[in-house]
Amino acid sequence: MAVNGALPPPTFDLDAWANNYEGALLPLRLAHVATRCPPLARQSLTTAISAAKTGKNVQLYMRLCELAGHLGLDDLRTPDEAWVSKQDEGNKRELSRLEGELRGYKNNLIRESIRMGQEDLAQHHLVTGGPLPDLSNPQSLSTAGYNAAYQAFGKMRDYCTTPTHMAAMTLRLVYSAVLMAVNAQQTGGSAMHHFNSVLANASRLRTAGVKEEEQVKLTPIAIAMTGIAHLGQGNYRDAAASFRYTPAEYNNLGPIHGADFGRLVASANDIAIYGGLCSLATLSRQELIDKVLGGTFRVFLELEPHMRKAISLYTTAKYQACLDTLQRYYSDWSLDVFLGAAVIAGGNGSHVDRLFALIREKSITAYFSSFSEVSLASLASTFPPTTYAQTAMEDEVLSMIDSGRLDARLDALNGVLIAPKSDVRAAVHAEAKRAAEEVERTLLLRLHKVNAALAGLEIPRSKAGGGVGWGEVAAMGDGVY
Repeated sequence: MAVNGALPPPTFDLDAWANNYEGALLPLRLAHVATRCPPLARQSLTTAISAAKTGKNVQLYMRLCELAGHLGLDDLRTPDEAWVSKQDEGNKRELSRLEGELRGYKNNLIRESIRMGQEDLAQHHLVTGGPLPDLSNPQSLSTAGYNAAYQAFGKMRDYCTTPTHMAAMTLRLVYSAVLMAVNAQQTGGSAMHHFNSVLANASRLRTAGVKEEEQVKLTPIAIAMTGIAHLGQGNYRDAAASFRYTPAEYNNLGPIHGADFGRLVASANDIAIYGGLCSLATLSRQELIDKVLGGTFRVFLELEPHMRKAISLYTTAKYQACLDTLQRYYSDWSLDVFLGAAVIAGGNGSHVDRLFALIREKSITAYFSSFSEVSLASLASTFPPTTYAQTAMEDEVLSMIDSGRLDARLDALNGVLIAPKSDVRAAVHAEAKRAAEEVERTLLLRLHKVNAALAGLEIPRSKAGGGVGWGEVAAMGDGVY
């Protein structure tokens, strides 16, 4: 687990925050906190190691102890060898037993027994972290770790006899793919392939073919996980759309087929933060008013008032206040296992850094649109450097101009940003000329129809895709423009 740049303490209480989550992702969340926030490193790793010892994942426990050594926490770096040895032996015995039972089920050719045996084996791989890879065989990486659980769940497909069985299997595939993605991010690998698996299985989950009352519970999970996958891939506009359309039933959804995604992966509060940041970074002011503050997503925003406040401040052109509000929660969101992950594998910039930068660029562009020229000093005082934007205002503006994100010219000598001049008089004349030409064309078409009718000619309608012809004349004559 790589140690990233340090962050100041967050606004939340770590123990209360950790109580919102459970399952295999909880130790990974706490490990992410430890690597990013030194003041909380000891507390978070102590909690993570305790959580790991209550489970069966020996590999994760050893990784957490190794991380403690990297962070200089010598009292936590020494693993409990007795527990490791006992748990490892127990895991091997359990694996041998499950594999033997599955072989017996396959010999008896009872589909339901094979499906349940395959599911038990997959769950074992999930809670134990899967087998270790063979370092001498690079191909073993695809069948080691959580990959083994994902593949074992996938083998259930041939033995599922009802849509409910398929839905339960797909739900576990989604969860396994999320685990694989987070694990890859924390070990310096690429999570793109795993997030693609989340997208594919979430799409299947939305069309599982189960009864309506069961589909109503599956759809919110599918949409929310789709948003998380898009977020992990850096597709913020698609992520914003998914989070905005997540049904309000996701909140307090509870366990579905034995999996409570609100505690295992992301709570309703997390969905509010993810959706709010992605929307603020990618949507226009009017879209924020109509689709976020005025849409069904407002139910989620009520859970995170500071996010709703930040969006409201942006829509009322209070850009500095909006950015200040976001900055207060920068540490909180950087410690999130999805928002705080690196945009590029092995890189330093996280998704929250990228989202904040996009929101800042939008704010600067919107602020400048009200002026014909603005001094760089005034712009710098309105948008001071922050944790995620520490470059000089002149360099920042030049970068935006060069990339086409800001339509302006920079007078570097006088330190003034100048908006492009537009000839309003010429624009009005051009629009008037265009309108006059359209009126003249319409009148000519109507005159053609009248002349054709007087000559006793029948004008056929133009077929779809047939181009412009006499059918257009007929249509124009009927008053259809």
